[in-house]
Amino acid sequence: MHAKRLIVAAIVLPLFYYYVMYLPRGFFLFLICVISFISQAEFLAMYKVREHQRYLFALLGIIPICMTYKYNDIPTALITVMLATVLLGRLFVRKYPENALVDIAPYIVSFLYIPVMLSYFIKLMSIGPEIVIFLCAVIWGADSFALYAGKTIGKRSLYKQMSPNKTIEGAIAAIIGAVICSALLKAYFALHLSFDKTFLVGIVLAMVGIAGDLVESMFKRDANVKDSGSLLPGHGGILDKIDGMLFAAPALYHMLIMFSQ
Repeated sequence: MHAKRLIVAAIVLPLFYYYVMYLPRGFFLFLICVISFISQAEFLAMYKVREHQRYLFALLGIIPICMTYKYNDIPTALITVMLATVLLGRLFVRKYPENALVDIAPYIVSFLYIPVMLSYFIKLMSIGPEIVIFLCAVIWGADSFALYAGKTIGKRSLYKQMSPNKTIEGAIAAIIGAVICSALLKAYFALHLSFDKTFLVGIVLAMVGIAGDLVESMFKRDANVKDSGSLLPGHGGILDKIDGMLFAAPALYHMLIMFSQ
């Protein structure tokens, strides 16, 4: 399992770096749309949504990402239409009231949780491709520090009910790793951030990344699955790899906007 993780990382990370940094931004839009489609389909599959319905709805999920690419925001009307579509679909497709909220919830949650939050990657890309690399590297670095620290010195459970394997020691290591990665990447990309702000960004990204990881763990335990999918050997599904970033991307975007003011 450990060897598979290293092999996948050794192949994917350099390709991802060059893809983001050097290809036209339309290619990045395509990548985020693919990630959104697969991740949302994985989420809906966890909750036993029928195959054709989850793929159709996951396809609709790329609309807010495309709207963000065009307008740098998601129109409120789009959220309204999505909500109305799900509610009316449940009303007329299943002509009985029982379990209505249970039937509706996976669609609404998956839409808000995955494509809407992923749209912040498009916002970050509009600032600069180096910001996208910064975010991903900090979160992946924090995850790696947490993984190895948790296995070697982890003793106290962080949140046993949601994720038994996560430890307080691993969480502390994640914060340290995120701060180190933030400082290194600030220097590498010559980002216009003071060191105190870089330090703060590292801490916040680590904390929201951990929270995002725990949120997905909550969903997986609720759905009684180990991983969201099996697309990446040794890593699980696509959603398993982006769970922390779903929370970290909005956090980083709004911090950068706040710092710029």
